[in-house]
Amino acid sequence: MFGPESGKHSWSGLPFVYDKVRIGDAASRQERCEKFLRIFENEGCKMVEMSCEKHDYYAAGSQFVTHTMGRVLEKYGVESSPINTKGYETLLDLVENTSSDSFELFYGLFMYNPNALEQLERLDMAFESVKKELFGRLHQQYRKQMFGGEVQSPKKTEQKLLNDGGVVPMNDISSSSSSSSSSS
Repeated sequence: MFGPESGKHSWSGLPFVYDKVRIGDAASRQERCEKFLRIFENEGCKMVEMSCEKHDYYAAGSQFVTHTMGRVLEKYGVESSPINTKGYETLLDLVENTSSDSFELFYGLFMYNPNALEQLERLDMAFESVKKELFGRLHQQYRKQMFGGEVQSPKKTEQKLLNDGGVVPMNDISSSSSSSSSSS
């Protein structure tokens, strides 16, 4: 439901997610369910009715990702400094918020949510994508320093070769040589 940090002072405004399953048609059972839900509504919870499957999907995208990033940053060793930005303060708060929850809670989010593994893989792919983008730009800068001038995209270089010297790109050579050899 609520982690020890988010519900520490109040439940007001926190989402209470529920799915009415196995209640039955008996009026007494439905009334008992409504009484139970009113407890949380009276405490100021934001009542959200949704299926268990939809809850797991959203929880993997919010709770599991949040806890994963908090624990990664904790292992990384983020520390406060005299020049913290607001964004960095938010990261420090995230680490504090998630590290005070038990590892069992985090493990439960992973183990018992069928969507968590997909989120972990998506995080890994996103991290790799950011690294590739950084290293790609680094490579361009290196080429610029080594060879001077403006670094052009492969398409621009190919077009420049065509315009300057009539050089035909490799993919055009293979198609033109195969058509000429087949006509002989």
